[in-house]
Amino acid sequence: MLKVYLDASVIIAALLSSSGGSAKVIQIAKLAHLALITSQNVVEEVEEHSLKIKRDKKIIQKFIAHSGILVRERILLSAIESVEGIDLEDRHLIAGAKLTECNLLVTLDKKHLLKGEVKDSFKPLKIVTPGELLENLV
Repeated sequence: MLKVYLDASVIIAALLSSSGGSAKVIQIAKLAHLALITSQNVVEEVEEHSLKIKRDKKIIQKFIAHSGILVRERILLSAIESVEGIDLEDRHLIAGAKLTECNLLVTLDKKHLLKGEVKDSFKPLKIVTPGELLENLV
């Protein structure tokens, strides 16, 4: 089973559009034998955007619970600080993906995570968009 770590941007996009690539990743996870994983840090990041995305925190929590996403406990600061080479605010994603032994980190963050040099820095972890993940499943 392929283990996939989800960034807040992917969860938010899936919440806002049931027909986009992020939602499709969540919808086909069971059929494609994907284990979708995130952390409490990511859930809290999504909840911090509740006013901006016009979704109540309870709706967000219900969506995550019903989507089959496994939520790992909060990632400790020591694990976050051990990650170097990217923006401090994004280090918890790399730490979380590594701690949960994920094969992929799925994100929509082109500014910080989807740059070539960042993607190369954390191999064998692959950092991809939802669209790239879907293309590789076909």
